[in-house]
Amino acid sequence: MILKRLVSMGWLMLLTVLILPYQIFRVFLPAKRPGRPGSHPISKVFTRAFENKKTKRFVGVGLTVFIMLFGVIGNILAANEIAAADETLIAVPVEPIVTAVSLTIPLQGVLGQGYHAFHRAIDILAPIGTEIRPIAKGRVVEASLGRIGWGNTVVVEHEKGLRSRYAHMKEIRVVEGQEVNKEMGLGTVGMTGWTTGPHLHLEIYQNGRAIDPLTVLPDFSL
Repeated sequence: MILKRLVSMGWLMLLTVLILPYQIFRVFLPAKRPGRPGSHPISKVFTRAFENKKTKRFVGVGLTVFIMLFGVIGNILAANEIAAADETLIAVPVEPIVTAVSLTIPLQGVLGQGYHAFHRAIDILAPIGTEIRPIAKGRVVEASLGRIGWGNTVVVEHEKGLRSRYAHMKEIRVVEGQEVNKEMGLGTVGMTGWTTGPHLHLEIYQNGRAIDPLTVLPDFSL
């Protein structure tokens, strides 16, 4: 996107440099002798320059090469973006970081939607007002109301580069910077944000990469 804007700005500046002197001469140095519109001496110079066959051929070839290069560069950037996106999506932890004892499920419920490429989380169905607890001890790094998509959401930072997000909450009972443990309530299940029913949207990240919560919550039951 940035490259496209720079290229567009470059072409705009080039056209401005070419056309601006002509417009200045037309305004401040009008032709003194009568004649048909466009008979100004400067107009004749520009006309001869841009209607020359060699000039047309040169401009045509230049535009063709520019379009080809622009397409190649665009494909390279798109490929890099896809590769970068794929690197952030993993189904299991890179290294063993948790055990059945170190993490616990945030609430008892039914698995509504699992983890996949377009939903890097799990949805746990539960009645509105069900208490949500952190999967491990840690520190609250975000407690936001009305986040787009997530609604009311809490993010807890744990040990070993682990983070967990709890979304669509009805109420939040913690504040940013607060230390929490597995026995404390973060809030309750709700229907805030983009959701069609009450449930907890749970995301887990390891060093910034999404992982499937079911791979690190061995005691989760349907």
